[in-house]
Amino acid sequence: LTNETVFNRSTLPKRLIVIGGGPVGMELAQAHRRLGCEVTVIEMVSIMPKDDAELVDVVRQQVLRDGLDVREGVKIIRIEPYSDGVCVVLKKGDGEETVNGSHLLVATGRRPNVAGLNLENAGIEYSEKGILVDTRLRTTNKKVFAIGDVAGGFLFTHVAGYHAGVVIKNALFRLPAKANHRAVPWVTYTEPELAQVGLNEGRAKQAGKDFRVLRWSFHENDRAQAEGRTDGLVKAIVTPKGHILGCGIVGSQAGELIQPWVLAMSEKLKIGAIATMIAPYPTLGEVSKRAAISFYTPSLFNDRTRKLVKFLSKFG
Repeated sequence: LTNETVFNRSTLPKRLIVIGGGPVGMELAQAHRRLGCEVTVIEMVSIMPKDDAELVDVVRQQVLRDGLDVREGVKIIRIEPYSDGVCVVLKKGDGEETVNGSHLLVATGRRPNVAGLNLENAGIEYSEKGILVDTRLRTTNKKVFAIGDVAGGFLFTHVAGYHAGVVIKNALFRLPAKANHRAVPWVTYTEPELAQVGLNEGRAKQAGKDFRVLRWSFHENDRAQAEGRTDGLVKAIVTPKGHILGCGIVGSQAGELIQPWVLAMSEKLKIGAIATMIAPYPTLGEVSKRAAISFYTPSLFNDRTRKLVKFLSKFG
């Protein structure tokens, strides 16, 4: 099965084996488990490896509570028929280990399908990663544009929609519009959801950025407490001067909560814009505001500020 053919089924698999612990694999694995199916996820590295490890662990703990069998850091040797199902043979030390299931879902990613289009005849360069485009999404044949998954980069429906707008401006209205992928968000629709825009902590370290991490837990939010959904947190990555490099959110409605951070990054707003906004009470959106406010906590409570307040208090 794939992420497309799995939805053609009208009966529940007895035991589903999912190869691939990325967003699609984890979404479908948890969904099938909650429908009553036994599910094993097999992942060569760690689940959802492109997301922040701290946030991913919140998802991991929930799916384990759901009863998912998650195998991380394992290598598949081969896949064989088994009775009326399938057997996945894993490497275990110097030996082997088998996982048997009734159905197999392959969720290991996608590659652009451009074979047989004779693109070279039109002077369009491409590789196994997709079609080469510039910032205006033009191919090496400037009269031809490429958008969406085939253009490489972010493989999301909303990015394809964004690309369409850029191409319309270029092709129809002759405006030199360029695609800007600096603030592209993505969401994994597990429960809890995990949303991300920009850099996470790991990628910020790899890039050699000087940054601070701002956190605020859903447990400290009254709306989350009232609804009994307190697993989760906001984790923002900002420079010492308050420029937002990225934000990750894991928790209830994370896909909705990430949007102010996307706007802030798109418009190059600093962390103060989120810290000073008025958030209605009680909403989950207060979590983002509280995370942003925490940027100022060290300066508000340092010795210099205390002395200044003490001095000003002398004047009544």
